[in-house]
Amino acid sequence: MLTDAKARKISSASKPLSDSLTRGLYLFPSATPGIGKWIMRYVSPVTGKRRDMGLGRYPEVSIRDARTAAQDARRILESGGDPLEIKRMQEEERHHTLTMPSFGEAARKVHAEISLGFKNAKHRAQWINTIEQNVIPEIGSIPVNDLRAADFARCLKPIWLTKPETASRVRQRCDTIMNWCAAQGYIVASPVGVVDRLLARQPGKRERTDHHPALPWRDLPKFFVEVLNDGPRASGKLMLKLLVLTTARSGEIRGMRWCEIDLESAVWTIPADRMKAKTAHRVPLSTSALDLLKRQPRLWVDVMRRACGAASADAGWSGV
Repeated sequence: MLTDAKARKISSASKPLSDSLTRGLYLFPSATPGIGKWIMRYVSPVTGKRRDMGLGRYPEVSIRDARTAAQDARRILESGGDPLEIKRMQEEERHHTLTMPSFGEAARKVHAEISLGFKNAKHRAQWINTIEQNVIPEIGSIPVNDLRAADFARCLKPIWLTKPETASRVRQRCDTIMNWCAAQGYIVASPVGVVDRLLARQPGKRERTDHHPALPWRDLPKFFVEVLNDGPRASGKLMLKLLVLTTARSGEIRGMRWCEIDLESAVWTIPADRMKAKTAHRVPLSTSALDLLKRQPRLWVDVMRRACGAASADAGWSGV
């Protein structure tokens, strides 16, 4: 049986000392006399290979403590487990717990990564602001692995019925954050997908959409003649006429430049940087649209000058 008297005599010339009371427990010598390293030697039931499990240094770890640790490992082996693998998983779990982000930290990390793909600064700021205002005050300090669907439902409830559009966007953004956490290995899956099961039914989009009044299409010719052609010429009327004749967006009309218009080919080419789809768009100009541009060119120059500056407005003017 291994005793302290034998262990204190161990030296670099000694052979490993085995403990007859615990199968597989050895005290290996070191370069310093009286100091050794505890090793639990076993065959893994998982891989079938021999493994050496360190249990600390003697005399810091006593014979009694080494036996206790080796017996614990032996019980794991008898149940079909590998004590080194279990130890590794426990260490990974402890490390994961120490590095687990709070929801607020995760939200800001996700925003920093995905906001690079946003097209405008307003959307970039709005994305994180809705989370900062509606979610982080309530659950921002909670680790993401402790969050449940009920936590998100509690945050969304105050705006779920009163501001359904905002609530839907906040929910989508929370789901994006929690899916990122799942991809990082912090959680198994996002709990946000079932939040609506805990909240009242939102009004449908048709119920909550309040459209601007629209002019019936049958009344458009009368409106064009009696309203847009009536009274003094004004830039607003002029732009609205061209909008009707080209079915372009108001922003495309406001930013129009003479250099984009080919009067001979009767085509207005809107460059990609002014299109929502970021693709150049060719608009055929009808006879009425051409007449509008040719008959009142000076007024168009004034409109363009106010919209995009004198240099851009005058570009192409000489050809009219």
